[in-house]
Amino acid sequence: MPSPLRAYMDALRHFPFAVLQHPQHYFRRPGRDFTRRRSLFLERVVWLNITLLKTTLSVELDQFFDWLGTGEFSVTKSALVQARQKLLPRFFCDFFQFSVAAFYQYFKALRWKGFRLWATDGSGFRLPGEHELGEAFGWHGNQHNCVPSARMLVCFDLLNNLVAALQFHTRNTAEIVVAMRSICQVPLDVLMVYDRGFASHIVPFLHQHFGSNCVVRLPVGHSNTVKSFLKSGKNQQIVTEPLQIKAKRALSELGICLPADATITYRLIRIMLPTGETEVLLTTLLDKKKYHWPHFGEVYRKRWGIESCFFVIKSFFQLANFSAYTVNNCWQDIYGHFILYNLQTALHQPLNKTVKQISADRQHDYKPNRNVSAGLLKRFVVKLCLRPIAEMKAWLSDYYRQILQTMEPERPGKNKERRRRVMRGTERHNHEKNYRRAF
Repeated sequence: MPSPLRAYMDALRHFPFAVLQHPQHYFRRPGRDFTRRRSLFLERVVWLNITLLKTTLSVELDQFFDWLGTGEFSVTKSALVQARQKLLPRFFCDFFQFSVAAFYQYFKALRWKGFRLWATDGSGFRLPGEHELGEAFGWHGNQHNCVPSARMLVCFDLLNNLVAALQFHTRNTAEIVVAMRSICQVPLDVLMVYDRGFASHIVPFLHQHFGSNCVVRLPVGHSNTVKSFLKSGKNQQIVTEPLQIKAKRALSELGICLPADATITYRLIRIMLPTGETEVLLTTLLDKKKYHWPHFGEVYRKRWGIESCFFVIKSFFQLANFSAYTVNNCWQDIYGHFILYNLQTALHQPLNKTVKQISADRQHDYKPNRNVSAGLLKRFVVKLCLRPIAEMKAWLSDYYRQILQTMEPERPGKNKERRRRVMRGTERHNHEKNYRRAF
């Protein structure tokens, strides 16, 4: 087994044991919870939750104990519910952040001109119709009804297929506001990519202020500056202009006070789409020789990776299909999806070379099927993380054999027309005709 993956898996397996040293941060009753070796001890509760409990809990428990292979009988679903209540939401939040840090520590991350290429975007999801959940996560409603609902702002590593950061907020707060508040935490070696929903002077100014960089797609009618640039016929142009009053007011609310004559300098880049349309990108990378303008079209096209991530999390992993109705356990469900996504990405890393060799003899490039891979990982994660570590190599070989059998082709230049659909709130889950559920 490749050493980076072995080190990564060892780190994830060790995390629950490390938590036992700080029970006051992670357990509801420190000194009382997880002090005895019951059937559902800490490690089992953690990894059972990360397998994503999508069917009835009695069936999930029966499968889980069968995969353990210890000969034990399954416990009751009441025992599972009580065991999950012992863990605070902070445990899974910190476990997610640990999975991200461990990935960058043990794997060699792909970069674009020295930058980690991240994208920021938001999405929403429904929660079970419980009043307690609405008060904790927020409400979404109309003249007829209100339902518990929340939004998430995700930072996604486009080259390494990793969910790098998460923030949750109510629908009453715009995602651009949440993004602006978090720019101060963006690592300096990250180039952040935004779509048209984040077009403003504030976002690039904040990136420059805190030392990071960004690329933002601008609507062609965003401002007179953009319109003049398009009329000029130039491929790129560096612009320096005064900050608008609204921008200075928003920056002041973030604690950044500026003089009346404050300016911002950025670079506009013209991009021609395959359809013949023209789009404009704004970037804080001003060096024209080091960062050639034709490369930014491909950089922005990679932003679609975050949309694919949302599709996997919400459709394949069934984010809105919760296993619980309490605030504590819903948080566990939510973070479990993203931990499993990152674990799946890490497990795919050693296959990259093999996949390229297979693709060389075929018409299209191939990649692991995320849906099938997740369905298989549901049982393999139990064996990889709870069975003796000496068995890990054998289980990985079996897992990889099945992944390579079920790969799917990547079709370059696929550009279907975007059709907006009415999403009915009464439908439990949306049917996607191009796959069948793996859970």
